[in-house]
Amino acid sequence: MRCSLKEAGLLSLVVCAVYANALSGSFHYDDFHSLVQNPHIRDWQRATDFFVDPALFSVDPAKAMYRPLLLVSYAFNYSIGGYGVMGYHLFNVLVHLTCVLLVWRIAGHWGTGALCAGLIFALHPVASEPVNYISSRSESLAVAFLLAAFICYLRRDRLGGILGPITFAAALLVKSIAIVLPGLLLLYEITRDGRRCSWRRHVPYWAVAAGYVALIVSNRFLGDSLAKAPRGLVSQLLTQCKAIVFYLKLLLVPVGLNVEPQFAAAETLTGAVMASAALIASVAYWVLRGRGTRFYLGWFVLALSPTLLIPLNVLLNEHRLYLPLAGLALGGGVLWQRLKHNRWLWRPGLLCLLLWAGITAQRNTDWQDELSLWSAAAKPDSQMPRVHVHLGNALRDGGRLSEAREAYQKALALDPDNRPAMTNLANLYYEAAQEDSSQRKNYLQKAIRQYEEVLRLDPTYREARNNLGSAHMLLGDYERAETNWRQSIERHANHPEAHYNMGLLLVRMSRPRDAVAHYQRALALTEDAEIYNELGNALVGGGQLSEAKNAYGRAIALRPDDIMSRYNLAEVLLVLGEQALAKGQHRASLAIWRQALGELELVLKQVPGHHRAERRLQQLKERLR
Repeated sequence: MRCSLKEAGLLSLVVCAVYANALSGSFHYDDFHSLVQNPHIRDWQRATDFFVDPALFSVDPAKAMYRPLLLVSYAFNYSIGGYGVMGYHLFNVLVHLTCVLLVWRIAGHWGTGALCAGLIFALHPVASEPVNYISSRSESLAVAFLLAAFICYLRRDRLGGILGPITFAAALLVKSIAIVLPGLLLLYEITRDGRRCSWRRHVPYWAVAAGYVALIVSNRFLGDSLAKAPRGLVSQLLTQCKAIVFYLKLLLVPVGLNVEPQFAAAETLTGAVMASAALIASVAYWVLRGRGTRFYLGWFVLALSPTLLIPLNVLLNEHRLYLPLAGLALGGGVLWQRLKHNRWLWRPGLLCLLLWAGITAQRNTDWQDELSLWSAAAKPDSQMPRVHVHLGNALRDGGRLSEAREAYQKALALDPDNRPAMTNLANLYYEAAQEDSSQRKNYLQKAIRQYEEVLRLDPTYREARNNLGSAHMLLGDYERAETNWRQSIERHANHPEAHYNMGLLLVRMSRPRDAVAHYQRALALTEDAEIYNELGNALVGGGQLSEAKNAYGRAIALRPDDIMSRYNLAEVLLVLGEQALAKGQHRASLAIWRQALGELELVLKQVPGHHRAERRLQQLKERLR
């Protein structure tokens, strides 16, 4: 394959320029349960467990996925920069650039057609979701390994024969969509005019695919996924017939991109479904009987086949087009190579690429934060309940509570049993109770009724169960609060908030030693300054002052401006100094008090006029004279 470093440099420059404004984006929806709140990716020592237990994919075991290499990539990001979001976006951009260069490499012998294929894949707006949405790294990283395996197959040498199945296995360990590679290789051989094929070269790929299927059967990922299918096979096929036409429209006219497109499941054979089926049949006929670009059209259909056949919760979304786009980009490169001598095509082609670049750069701004993303999704008048739920969450986080309430109510108008909307509406009542003591009981009763209605629909719904406990505690009903949190812990053992809340409750119930175990469990799941501070308080209540000192110190290390923890540390040091003095350890006592003096001075430096700190500091100075 003839490749040019200049072309590779140009493609790299184009990707970096178009996605430069994506680096300032934020985490979004699924990122929170699978990445931000997921304690498993914070410990490199658990990396081998990713290959065994699908439940490690999320803080919520009910959202288990078998994507071990994706989790390894998250752990790598976390080990370098923690939760600094720019590092995750930079990784995604580099993965996309890798895919662009691999597409270009596959088409390397096509001259300017190879550059055209690379530019199509680099600039097409449909690729913006896998770049901007960190959880969609599963798509782009799997495609990167798949394209590498395809290149290894094309090499037709010993090294390619070894590396091809290995990179294919890596693709499967990122996401199961890579299972289509053996079919793509078979289609490639079938559509090669008059060339002989060594079918033995296919055997390792089919063996890897079979091994992967056996693996996800043995770890129950496949069985559990199929058992939770949201719709039957007939409805799925009818729905995805419509979806293919929608996908073709997005690829050919990539405007109006939306994280949650307006789309409904099909239950019967409507005119739209029949028209879609006719179009699909035409494409299939072209693939079977046509010439030239038929392989790339077949690539499009095969790449979509897993999501066409297997029912998923989300009917369609843009990132599913990432692998099909690679095939169409290669087809575009072939067409360009054949038609490049027609000068009248140059300007329209260049204009199209420039338009795509502009649309992609603009789309990046939609992904800047949750509010911009879901505000764009809600325009002009989305009828998708999830859009309004997420928009409500973003508005609530921004303090726009009345607008958030309207968004949740709009979601419930579209879907009266929408559990997230019901729960978040109840959360607004709960927060209002905290703000308005005169109406506290009224607001809490409204919140409790709403939470209980959610739990009637789904007794395992974590947030409603946890927040119901909080509402009962604020109302003073400690027994019911404890019951709800114990149920939450029993069903969601890896959720730190329930353990934290249980700790708060046990301290209020004068059981600080019992609270310590729950705070420690919460901290094993997520390191948080506030939890360390409460752990320190519980340890003080249990008389474990040295351990409390360490807990407060850890809270301050995580959040140096934490005044409460710093003041609490000073109070503990004062008592420890007294204890040392009582034992006759005068030097140790003075050293401890000097440390307390320094902590109190830092408190007053950060908060001048802190009355308790001023009083303690004055008392300590008199003691040290």
